[in-house]
Amino acid sequence: MIKSGNPALSKKSFENLKSTSTENMTLDGTVNKTAISMGILLFAAYYTYSNAIMDYLLIGSIGGLIVAVITIFKKEWAPITVPIYAVLEGLALGGISKMYGNVFEPGIVPQAIMLTLGILFALLFAYKTKIIKATENFKLGVFAATRHC
Repeated sequence: MIKSGNPALSKKSFENLKSTSTENMTLDGTVNKTAISMGILLFAAYYTYSNAIMDYLLIGSIGGLIVAVITIFKKEWAPITVPIYAVLEGLALGGISKMYGNVFEPGIVPQAIMLTLGILFALLFAYKTKIIKATENFKLGVFAATRHC
């Protein structure tokens, strides 16, 4: 097996994880939270892209890294850190998109965004409507692909 130095993939990642919620994780909840996070990210990215505020690129990149590291080590803070991370990454992506739009063909950014969103929402729809199901073989494949020794 390949060993990873990523702290998010360690054996102890989910030990002593205390949840304040008594609710179980559901597919609908996961799809909804993913869609909300993507909406937050898109709003922040659109703001940065439209106003061409390149300072936000650096703020979003560094801030996003810091919030991601905090979330890795303090998983119980995720309900607060995930929306913050989405805003910061949106700021960074908006700045990067503006740079690419200025350097390359002007239509490249909207095409990339529409393609990415199309794939994301198609997969969210497929999971939510149970067109794609997490069978035992699928779960085993994901486990095998992400297992850390």
